[in-house]
Amino acid sequence: MATEDNDIGDIYMESPSTGMLELETFMNVLTKVDLDLGFSSEKLVNLHVLLITLLAQENDLEAMAVGNNYVSADFIEKALVFNLSSGILDSEVRELDSFMDSAEAEIFDAHQKISSCRHLREIYTTMEKKLHDSEESFIQSRNHILEMKLQSAKLQRTALAFAHDNWKTDIDPELSETGLLSNVNAKSNLQMAGQQRHILRMLEKSLARELDLEKKLIESRQGEEELKLKLHYKEQIAFHMEEAAEVVWGRFLEADNSAEVLRGVSKELVGQLHLVHFHLNSSIQRENDLKSKLQDSIEELKGKETALEKLKSSNEENSANNAELSSLREKVKFLEEKLKASEIQLKDANSTNKSSQEKLAEMESIIDSLRESIYMADTRAESAELKVAELTGSNVEITEELNFLKGSASKAEKKVGGLEKQLREAEIQLQHAKLSSEASQEQQNMLYSAIWDMETLIEDLKSKVAKADNKNESAESIALSETNLKLNKELSILRARMGYLETSLDQVNTAKFARANEINVRTKFIMDMVMQLAVERERIQKQLHALTKENKVLTEKLCKTMACNNEDGDSNASCAKSSLQTVAESLGNSYQAGILLDFLIMISRFADAEIEDKVDESSQDPVPCDNSVKDSVSVNSDASAVSDLEPSRIIEAKRLNLNLEGLRKLLKNRGINSLPSCSIDR
Repeated sequence: MATEDNDIGDIYMESPSTGMLELETFMNVLTKVDLDLGFSSEKLVNLHVLLITLLAQENDLEAMAVGNNYVSADFIEKALVFNLSSGILDSEVRELDSFMDSAEAEIFDAHQKISSCRHLREIYTTMEKKLHDSEESFIQSRNHILEMKLQSAKLQRTALAFAHDNWKTDIDPELSETGLLSNVNAKSNLQMAGQQRHILRMLEKSLARELDLEKKLIESRQGEEELKLKLHYKEQIAFHMEEAAEVVWGRFLEADNSAEVLRGVSKELVGQLHLVHFHLNSSIQRENDLKSKLQDSIEELKGKETALEKLKSSNEENSANNAELSSLREKVKFLEEKLKASEIQLKDANSTNKSSQEKLAEMESIIDSLRESIYMADTRAESAELKVAELTGSNVEITEELNFLKGSASKAEKKVGGLEKQLREAEIQLQHAKLSSEASQEQQNMLYSAIWDMETLIEDLKSKVAKADNKNESAESIALSETNLKLNKELSILRARMGYLETSLDQVNTAKFARANEINVRTKFIMDMVMQLAVERERIQKQLHALTKENKVLTEKLCKTMACNNEDGDSNASCAKSSLQTVAESLGNSYQAGILLDFLIMISRFADAEIEDKVDESSQDPVPCDNSVKDSVSVNSDASAVSDLEPSRIIEAKRLNLNLEGLRKLLKNRGINSLPSCSIDR
């Protein structure tokens, strides 16, 4: 016990401060239950010691009875002490039984209180262990109390037997002196012995039935407690299942939200891809424009070639113009410088092509490189346009100069050969430029093909990722739907069971209330009959009083008639008078006891008949619970047996017994002391 209290104290220190008051109340309840069980165990030990002493006294009295020592004062004193101690033992056992009932109620309340702190698992387990130990000790003490009840009943029977033998031995010598009342005494003794035997048999049967009914009551209470605990456990299981369903539903919602977020991200990526496609299409259109411009420039160059041919013819004609040839030389030098500048620009174009190849090698920055290449293509187109404009201007100047030099062709014949050579070199350079431009176009085509392949790979990868995401989402949704269906089925089953149990409990409660009302009506009826009995008792007492007066008058007349006799006759008359008075009182008391016995037996038979009718009605009606009890009650005058009564019927029978005990007390207060202690056969 001390170790368990220390464990609970450690857990109590670890638990939060909000549950301090609840834990204090639980500890107080447990300590109270432990104190009650300790008190009951100590009292049982003391009563067991008293029982052992009473059994030893019983053996001594039996030994003295075998020796026919009924007349001795020692035997009478021991018999009185034995009777008083057996009565004390019986009363103490009953008090202890009532105390154990209250302790059982406290244990049940402790179960209900402790079930409210299931969230504190360690505390709950320790308290459950303590309560289980206390219940086991409670059941053991209950079994000891039942054994004590049986032993006390046996001791009371032996005490009644010894008292009967003492009364017989006290009256026999007095009545043996007179021969007149011997037959009356014998008959009264036989009647009293038969009545006492019948009463003892009834007591034995009633005590056995009470013990059986108490055992059944304990079993039924334990069954009710187990059912309540099972109900509580099922409620907790349903609550935990609902919490798990809520958690699963939350996860399902989170998965839906994540799926929606992923869909938004995929839509954004698709939009970006569309933008990239749009930019690529625009770049392709620009390249086509540049190609058209290049073709135009080639055509212009062809026109320039024709113009140069015309210049050759004009130079042949104007070979004489040497002065003009010098100017032409200067212009040719200027053209050579321009050609050098064009060669430098071609080199720059080759370097840009190399840089574009390096940028194509970088696969991670595809979109940025495309934008840069588009920008560079725009700049190149602009530079090409500028070059074309310059070339057109130079061609115009050359044509003007050729037209000017037509007159001076004779002077420039010598210089035409050099110019032709320079023109051929320029043509060669133009061809090289064309080849480089074609190579750059092929490189651009390769770039576009590589970009297209990368785009197709990206689209394939995105489609595969989308398919995998869809498969994962579908699998998760299927698993979640299956778990939700299982949880919904289990919840529906648990709710159906809860409804079934609630309906059964409601039916049991209604039946209990109806039976309680019926018992109240019957108790009122019995009390009315008791009042009638009291009225009849007063009338019978008046008649008995009148009869005793008549008996006294008759005895006085007998004494007067026998006054003439001697002193022996006087003594005989006094003995006869005393014997007549005792016989009359005993007859009056036996008459009263017989009337009350007949009335109580009549009430018990009436109650048993009503219980039989109720049992028949309950056997005809269907019972909603699975663990139903089929009752069968048979009441006979010689012997009656009880089998498997419901708790409500047991309570009714106990209430009838309590009413009969109250009736006995009322009759004792009214002056009737010879009422036998009989109980209703349940």
